[in-house]
Amino acid sequence: MPQTFEIDVTQTIKVSLDPAKFTDAFMEQFRASFFPFFTLADHAHHIAQMQARGVIDLTSSPEFVEGYGPSAEMGIAVQVESAITDLIREYPA
Repeated sequence: MPQTFEIDVTQTIKVSLDPAKFTDAFMEQFRASFFPFFTLADHAHHIAQMQARGVIDLTSSPEFVEGYGPSAEMGIAVQVESAITDLIREYPA
């Protein structure tokens, strides 16, 4: 019988964005196709959570990111500052 563990994972991710790439036209098109983001911080949150979940991995090389295109061309970069795991609960087998 498998044993189950509940783990809390906290990551700190630094996101760098080139504001010149996030023009009004880009923001309007992004909102029309994806999410209602109005600020660079909205995009930074979104990119950080995609990096944390492993949907994208921009730490080793640039890549195409859905909704943004090639990350290097959009001036998007991330750096994982830390990752901490804590055991919350261990369920009996």
